[in-house]
Amino acid sequence: MTKPIGRYRPRRLRLRDGREVTMRAIRPGDAPEIAQAFERLSAESRYSRFMQHKRQLDPAALDRGVHPRPGRDFAFVATVPADDGIDIVGAAQYVRLREDDPSTCEFAITVAEDWRGSGLARQLLASLVRRARRDGYTRMEGAVVVDNLKMLALARRLGFKAHAEADDAGVVQVERAL
Repeated sequence: MTKPIGRYRPRRLRLRDGREVTMRAIRPGDAPEIAQAFERLSAESRYSRFMQHKRQLDPAALDRGVHPRPGRDFAFVATVPADDGIDIVGAAQYVRLREDDPSTCEFAITVAEDWRGSGLARQLLASLVRRARRDGYTRMEGAVVVDNLKMLALARRLGFKAHAEADDAGVVQVERAL
């Protein structure tokens, strides 16, 4: 693996629907906002993201998510101003897939219900690909629920190849070289 790149500078993005977000690296203080964002997701969206029916976030998983390991894991959040400070309307992360394989990472993306179709998922995934390449990864994979046709189409547009998951007919594995 190459030496990890420094911090990610926040940037404003205008999405294809005209709305703007600030995309930045996740911070430990984002945990309460991540929990609020989870609460706003529909049951279907939670299933698409976690591949199980999830009523609440696991506190240990949330803590790991807001403390990525430099050079190994990374997470972006997309924020907008809100009455209480900010709302997180999208998040994306990659983590090393297997501890004994420093070449491959796995990605996950979540976009708030009312931000779907805005181009936010595309921005998040494209940014993850670039960041993972900078962190020395040469391959990125992701598991996508077979009914999540928009995510599968996005992955294909960004160069991912899809194939059926051998152990689970409800999941499609997407992967690409970086």
